[in-house]
Amino acid sequence: MLRLYLSRLSLALLLLPCLGAAQPYAGVNLALPLITKEPDTLHGYQFLMSYDPDRFQWRKFNLLFDAGIAHFWVNNTPYYTTLTIYSLAPIIRYTFNPHFNCRPYLDLSIGIAYLNHTRFEERNLGIHFSFQDRLGVGTYIGTAERFSVGLHAVHYSNAHLANHNSGVSIPLELDIGYRFPL
Repeated sequence: MLRLYLSRLSLALLLLPCLGAAQPYAGVNLALPLITKEPDTLHGYQFLMSYDPDRFQWRKFNLLFDAGIAHFWVNNTPYYTTLTIYSLAPIIRYTFNPHFNCRPYLDLSIGIAYLNHTRFEERNLGIHFSFQDRLGVGTYIGTAERFSVGLHAVHYSNAHLANHNSGVSIPLELDIGYRFPL
């Protein structure tokens, strides 16, 4: 028992300097659809809060987390005109070397989402539970890398967990963000 305790304590002491050197960040992002597909008359926004513990890094890969709320609407129908989506997702980010006060990155994310309605426009979304798939490119701006701008594709779908799975697709959205050290 003492041996197990000492080995855990030794491991913690060895990892402590690595964890303490990391700079965690929190941030906020606003995403606006530029091109919509399903439905093609979609309007709205997505507000995201992110947390980058900066502990989950391996070479140029980083794991961060976001929580978001999206509100979408359509204008061409008198029924099922709004949809609010709450989401939680891990993001795998590959960051390139900095160039001219910019540091580009690639994002890949698959998270969970809750839809407040199961119908939107003429679409039957099936169930309230959904997945959020997100793929994008972006860049941090400035020497402090506090601001970011990016382009993402987003898709919401229940992955055929229900009989209906119309989904919502945004092939291109503009993402503007600000992050700050904790």
